[in-house]
Order: sequence, then C-alpha cells, then structure tokens
Amino acid sequence: MRASLPVIAALANLVVGCAYLSKPESTHFDQVSGGFEFRAIADAAYPEHTVAGEAWRMKWLEQRLHQTGTCPRGYTITAREPRLRSTGSLGSIYDVYYAGRCT
Repeated sequence: MRASLPVIAALANLVVGCAYLSKPESTHFDQVSGGFEFRAIADAAYPEHTVAGEAWRMKWLEQRLHQTGTCPRGYTITAREPRLRSTGSLGSIYDVYYAGRCT
C-alpha cells in the first residue's frame, strides 16, 4: 500500500491540474438578451484549427453556461470568429469569439 501512495498522489495532482486548466483566465462570458457572448483563447495548447482545441473551448463555454444558469434548455452557436492576437516561436495566439442563442 505504501508503494502505491506516490502513484495516488501523482494522479491526484494530475486531476487537480486538469481542473485548473479547464477554466483558463483567458475566457470571458457575457449574458445577452436571449443568449450569450463568449471569448476563449486558442494557442499552442488549444489550437484554433483542431477538434481537440475546439472541444476544450466548448467545455469552458458549457462551464460558464452552467455557472450562470444561462440557456438551461440548450443553445445554438450563431457566430464564431477567430481573431489573431500574435504570432511567436510557439505559434499563433487567437481570441475566438462566439455568439449563441438559447433554445
């Protein structure tokens, strides 16, 4: 049992780390009449043009919707616009803007 304690501790740190990354400070959420506006980052960790990067941004959006009680019956994304912020040695950084309406 003692031999497995470091493994358990490492897994706990991984889970805590993932929870921390699941809501980056770089997101912004606003409720608007009938829906929402949301901004999230796209960078080397969460690339703008990948399924995985978009899945993370949708996870962050759904967390914000749940926290605020916005769109309890669901939503539809009505607009998505990536805007280039900068380009560096690790790639490009975008702000990705979403607009949505509640169903």
